[in-house]
Amino acid sequence: MQVVERVLADLGPYLEAVERELRQASDDSGPQMREITRHMVEAGGKRLRPILTLLSARVFGEDLEKTVPIAAAAELIHMATLAHDDVIDEATTRRGALTVNSRWDNHTAVLAGDVLLARALVMLVDHGSPAIVRIMADMIRRMCDGEIEQKASLNRLDQTEADYFDRIEKKTALFFAACCESGALHQGAEPHHVRALAEYGRDIGMAFQVVDDLLDVSGEAEVVGKPTGNDLAAGVITLPVLYLLRQDGEAGRRARELLREAPYTRAQIDEVLALVRQNGAVEYSRKVAEDFARRAREHLLELPASPGRDMLADVAYELLRRVY
Repeated sequence: MQVVERVLADLGPYLEAVERELRQASDDSGPQMREITRHMVEAGGKRLRPILTLLSARVFGEDLEKTVPIAAAAELIHMATLAHDDVIDEATTRRGALTVNSRWDNHTAVLAGDVLLARALVMLVDHGSPAIVRIMADMIRRMCDGEIEQKASLNRLDQTEADYFDRIEKKTALFFAACCESGALHQGAEPHHVRALAEYGRDIGMAFQVVDDLLDVSGEAEVVGKPTGNDLAAGVITLPVLYLLRQDGEAGRRARELLREAPYTRAQIDEVLALVRQNGAVEYSRKVAEDFARRAREHLLELPASPGRDMLADVAYELLRRVY
């Protein structure tokens, strides 16, 4: 059985309950907010954050019903960030559907994101604990900090890998860590087990973002239905491009010349992408993602044996399958 099928078979009823929670999140709001929530929920998504929350809880217990609101709150936070991100990025579609800012307007999208975020925090207060609320609130703070840092780094060729890793940790990895940590805490896990799952989530999040950035330059993005070069067009310098820029040879020199002055034309972006694919940047970035995924699996060895632990290990492998 494939990883996705195994996870769905094990978590199916609980993921269905998460979907119900998401659909009901704005039941006490006005008609437009209810419509916006339905629109975002029906657009779908991987539901990775609820899955990580539930699987982390699954390591320590079989009855996950009480953890469903925590998992749903995590996805509501994610939905809120997407509504805000699409305004920032001036995006018009996501997952094949119109974005909230496109179907309605920027003003409405920002407020809708705020409503979803507030709803998530209420759910965490009602069903979680002060520790879980603090974990999620601090993660949101650091995510916003990462977004600000990314904006400040746009088109900057002097940034380092350390800058890149710090940014993706804040923007992506700490959310994965918070989901794993919260799921474990909600099932009463011991502190050292909670820490191990937080580290697992952080490393899985790092691997996930490196893979996502790799797909944007490797030419494999067409497989998942997205054009390549979106990050570069927006001025976001990701790991494969950083690797190319620091090369001393002709490829590095040419890349620095092409990216010296923004905005970049489509021809410039395509030439840089070709250089990335031809000069070891894809292989290097893939190895970095593999190393993060390997470290994530090592953290799981600190946990008691369970179906939840096994599926979390499988998730680490599955993330890497996207680049092979």
